[in-house]
Amino acid sequence: MNGDGILGLFQLPVAIVGAGLAVFGYRELVRLPSPGTGGLFGPAVALLALSLVVWAGLFLLPLGLLIPPTDGYGIEFNDSQRRWLMSTVIAVVIGPFVGVGMAFVTPWIVPQTLTLSMCAALLPLLVTLLWRAGQTLRSHAA
Repeated sequence: MNGDGILGLFQLPVAIVGAGLAVFGYRELVRLPSPGTGGLFGPAVALLALSLVVWAGLFLLPLGLLIPPTDGYGIEFNDSQRRWLMSTVIAVVIGPFVGVGMAFVTPWIVPQTLTLSMCAALLPLLVTLLWRAGQTLRSHAA
């Protein structure tokens, strides 16, 4: 087995770890209690840490799917689908920079900008996965 074959074995595990991080981080983010009167430092650190977990998951998921699969193990994407996956990676990477850049306008817009950029990153990912699932279902129906 050559280097590409060994690398291809990591496609699904990397994507699964990314999906797990994103789901876990999001689930814990929505479960965070509202900050009480005890101060904002603890809740702010928790919010930042969980946001980084979601970001890492949304980065690893499409990056893992971009790894070329080995024969019989993994998901094969065509060139157009790979471009959509790459646009997801780019959106996830650029999103935080846009959010921090918007802090100069007003600091309160940063969370909304980051949330919007992460949602925008999910769009090409979902399109690609649905597209590939449709191709698979059509090939099995024929």
